[in-house]
Amino acid sequence: MSEKRNVREANLWKVLASKYIPTEQVDPKIATTELVGTRFEADLMEAYKLLEGKATFPDIKFQAGFLEFGRFYVVLDDVSHFNRYRAKTLTLDFYEQLTSFPLAKYRIYSRNFETECLKATSSGQLWTNAEAEKHFGHSQVSGDLGLSGSAGWKLTALKDVAVDLIARKRKMRMLRLAVWDDLMVLHQLKRLNELLMSPRAAETEAILKLVDKRLVGLYADDF
Repeated sequence: MSEKRNVREANLWKVLASKYIPTEQVDPKIATTELVGTRFEADLMEAYKLLEGKATFPDIKFQAGFLEFGRFYVVLDDVSHFNRYRAKTLTLDFYEQLTSFPLAKYRIYSRNFETECLKATSSGQLWTNAEAEKHFGHSQVSGDLGLSGSAGWKLTALKDVAVDLIARKRKMRMLRLAVWDDLMVLHQLKRLNELLMSPRAAETEAILKLVDKRLVGLYADDF
């Protein structure tokens, strides 16, 4: 594993590597300029406007947390990815057309788990930082979602859109898993967030079943 991963990402990688052959061929570097002149540029700009971006173009560069396995890629979305700003970006027509994306679930998660996002990211770099404020203006004081809210949250939401668009442009078969996904383990419904802390045999089996199910839709998607 070339990039630093948190505990849940590292455990997810181990679970998937127990069945699928891991590879490290895709470039994890994301630059929004890659979308300029493509059919996806308009989608990026629409998302930027929905988030009340201030620049002419959102020129951002970052590393995506791809977990790569042969012909498909996995991204794990933690609690910081579900809030009102991600919900805004999920209104893009792009997501309606992306049949493999769990749009209904992500809309529910963004609506229902903002409080958990606030608990985890109401201060520090995820709440606000210089790059985020360059694009979205000053943030409110930590934890205050009134008026301008969190520039950091907005930047995270925009990065998620950029990853989705660039993956599509590159014709990458990428699936997103959310820590709020429900899985049945030994006749009990549990969150992926919990299972990835220390997955044993039963948890590993449940996670692999979830991925297998998602892969069917992923390969059915029209590229």
